[in-house]
Amino acid sequence: MYALGRRVQYPDGHLIVSQGAPGRTLFALERGEIRITVGAPDGSQVVVGLRTRGELVGEMAVLDGHSRSASMVAKGEVVAWIITADRFRQLLGRHPELAFELLTVLARRLRDLGDQHALRSHELSARVAWRLRALVRETGSSELRMTQKELADWVGATREGTARVLTEFRNKGLVHTGRGRIEVLDPEGLAPYTRG
Repeated sequence: MYALGRRVQYPDGHLIVSQGAPGRTLFALERGEIRITVGAPDGSQVVVGLRTRGELVGEMAVLDGHSRSASMVAKGEVVAWIITADRFRQLLGRHPELAFELLTVLARRLRDLGDQHALRSHELSARVAWRLRALVRETGSSELRMTQKELADWVGATREGTARVLTEFRNKGLVHTGRGRIEVLDPEGLAPYTRG
């Protein structure tokens, strides 16, 4: 798939695309992570997803022809391949098995959004535990490069409240926190919190 595109690099924190922009291309991630954010009513940006190496980003706008439903921000240095909508559609036409794989990925993301929405009324500890488990599953790594403020934004809470929950989890040996990172030591130990 990379051969269809043009290789680009973005530094940490770079706004790759903005919510509402035309969706004429998608990105195949070779290295790094991309945070998916949406604008909240108060003007802040809420993190709703994270894409890592080997994943596609921006495929929804390419498939339905609408504008971007979210912004994309580089987390760390990002190397990606930009693929135009026309080339991507041609690829799917020639390789229907890729379309099925894409449907599976989209179904999983939709299920995760549904779970995230259902947890909005739960205690903060449930939201933090669910998000940490989801990130470990999505990234394939127990060590997450994120600040407590980023996690707080993701679960819709204050940094102070999120820090209290992380302290509780740390005291129980479920996580380890460091500067700009959170290591999930026991994902299964977090599971009971998500049952709220």
